[in-house]
Amino acid sequence: MRSGSIILAFASLSFAGVQASISSQCINIRLQGAWLIANCLTGSGTTRIESSVYLQDRITNTEGVLGWQVNGNYAASCTGCTIVTPPATLSCNCKPTWGQPVPASLNLEGHIAVYNGFILSNLSGTPTPPTTVSTVAFPSDPSWNAFYGNTSCYSTNPETCPSPNVGSGTTCSTYASVSSSDGVANCFAFRYPISVPAWGSFADFKVVAPSGAFKFLVYDTVDCSGGVKGTLAASELGTCKEFNKQMLAFSAVPLWNAQT
Repeated sequence: MRSGSIILAFASLSFAGVQASISSQCINIRLQGAWLIANCLTGSGTTRIESSVYLQDRITNTEGVLGWQVNGNYAASCTGCTIVTPPATLSCNCKPTWGQPVPASLNLEGHIAVYNGFILSNLSGTPTPPTTVSTVAFPSDPSWNAFYGNTSCYSTNPETCPSPNVGSGTTCSTYASVSSSDGVANCFAFRYPISVPAWGSFADFKVVAPSGAFKFLVYDTVDCSGGVKGTLAASELGTCKEFNKQMLAFSAVPLWNAQT
């Protein structure tokens, strides 16, 4: 894992997003895990941007048929997925409730297009393309492991958990508390599997990421509201960091061009 910080180089872009098709604007269209990746023209000569869209949160499998859905989770029941062009199409073998997996496909250009060189999904509304470009390439290994330290338990019911207290020192676990193979965690909080709401909290936090291509934001609310209360920069990956208060949730922020 790289110990230094990731250096980002930026290029200014227009705020206005001009929509174009993936097939007409992109090369090297590929799938890594549940990430769609492509190198697409920006509209300025032959300049291209490598960017990516996380398909797992946009596509679903319903009885062996792929379709569009927020938080669709298609990869949980589909295997052997590839990208076929043109048009840019997701092709998989997907399992119905009963029986063996069946061939399934979905034209990705129905809800993903190129905006100023970025591939972006419009499933939740017209996207606003970023105004800066990261030169961090999509990592060959986007996984990470997070390690909680100085842990406690938070609950609105005082009989379930004591009020969270903050100890001293950095005490990150030697075993991963949370892991991701695809690098995505938009707002993660751990709820204990019991009937009343009880949440795991942490005052120390460490992340090991082979690519080094992330920063992490931490929050003191389970829904990541109320603003960011701490950060773990790319240069701090692999270090157990103390926040001096109990945190309840975190988000992973990819440093490459990514729409999660």
